[in-house]
Amino acid sequence: LDLSAEKPVLKGSFKAGNGWQEHKLSTPVKGRYIALEALSSQDGNSMACIAEMHILDENGERISREPWVVKYADSESVAQNNCNADKTFDLQESTYWKTEEGVEFPHSVVIDLGGEHNISAIQYLPRMEEGAPGSIKEFNLYVKREEFKINKQ
Repeated sequence: LDLSAEKPVLKGSFKAGNGWQEHKLSTPVKGRYIALEALSSQDGNSMACIAEMHILDENGERISREPWVVKYADSESVAQNNCNADKTFDLQESTYWKTEEGVEFPHSVVIDLGGEHNISAIQYLPRMEEGAPGSIKEFNLYVKREEFKINKQ
């Protein structure tokens, strides 16, 4: 994923611990594709996890996740667990996207929302286990109308 020419619409930090968290954009941004770039974790390890995520429209309502498709994830822990990136919107708070251990930050996931929306906020749910392992600390959110540049290897 090449974000070098992109400007984040939101830079922020999630708090440590369990439970839903929300970060609002200063003004809604129209787009179809989002990229969440995790820059660090709460526990200082290299792993990032997301149990669930929502994107809110200009009215503060959750956008339907039914048409969402993962377009890219820099890393997914699928060898021993089924922790692929589509777990970020599978309606199961007990499942989660987890990056492979030892793969360093930043970690990114790109999602096609299935249509253009006026995006006003992101809601994030870390893993439910005690201590919320792999919780994201610092992050950038990018929104675009067209697909992000992904270098095919």
